[in-house]
Amino acid sequence: MRVIHIVVGHGLRTYFLNAVRSVRLVAPNDEILVVDNASPDQHLRDELAMIASGDPKMRLLLRDSNSLVNRKVGGLYDAYRDAFEIAISEEFDYAHIVQGDLQVLWWDSEVVSRAAAIFDANVRCVNIFMCMLSNDKAFDGSLEVSNADGLSRVSDYGLMDLGLYDLRRWKKLGVSFDNDEYEHGNRYLSEGFSVICHPWPTDAPIPWPAVVRNGVQQGREVKPVKPYLLRPLTSTDIEKLKARNWTWLEDVCIPWGWSCMAPMWTTHANADYLANRRQQVVRSGLAKALPRWERSGLDNQSWRSVVKSQYRPSLWRLFVIVPSRELLSKATQKSRRSK
Repeated sequence: MRVIHIVVGHGLRTYFLNAVRSVRLVAPNDEILVVDNASPDQHLRDELAMIASGDPKMRLLLRDSNSLVNRKVGGLYDAYRDAFEIAISEEFDYAHIVQGDLQVLWWDSEVVSRAAAIFDANVRCVNIFMCMLSNDKAFDGSLEVSNADGLSRVSDYGLMDLGLYDLRRWKKLGVSFDNDEYEHGNRYLSEGFSVICHPWPTDAPIPWPAVVRNGVQQGREVKPVKPYLLRPLTSTDIEKLKARNWTWLEDVCIPWGWSCMAPMWTTHANADYLANRRQQVVRSGLAKALPRWERSGLDNQSWRSVVKSQYRPSLWRLFVIVPSRELLSKATQKSRRSK
């Protein structure tokens, strides 16, 4: 079974390069297609070209335009369509999509054979989700049990923009990406498709990342002080992961050389995180709802070391700016309703 790993990114040089290097670390013999979606950073494109020139199994697609047809992700799906055209024309069996703010923590042949069995058991599935989710997803309705094999499935999507794709089934069923994740997610869900979660996820989002929205970067990237932003899994870690039927992001994600708040938010600081904490207080009590600092990736785990190290998120933004904006928004809405 031939797999091609497709890494797609736009800007955010540190994260993008980290994603590319992580794929080569864990899958040294597999083909990699790296798609730079018109990054404005020429230095990034030069570094990607240098990496590709020294790797006979890596190729680089440098796109010239990144349409802002979608405010959140720009022309991401244009890049996907270009990559899938290459993968299908070269008759790969599976495509593994990795976005630029992810890191692949491990990979082996059993991941693919287990995925093949999942596809066989779910005939209306073209996409297996390979990404570790924060344990916040345990209570927000994002997941439900699949009827076919008892594995978790994503509740509201029939197609997602991450994970492993069965390219032969994709071509046979005429599946395609729209320009908006909700559009193709809802369309294929209504047609009976499902996105099954791999019981042994391989990909971890960088917690509390900087993001690009509407072509503008929000937040700061972590500066790497270790070989990778997240500590790769050891053989013992992988054995433990395979013994489970589910793994949360917080179970295995270790920010390497920096620290962050957990539960680990996989987008920039916003009011949803605080809303989840309030919801968890109601469900589990204050003690379990309180965030903690994940600092096991620091050489010195003392609190003094934490204060001096890089950490995410910005506490000023999360606990001052975000609540202030939320209160202002509610006050504005209340004022409009009263008129």
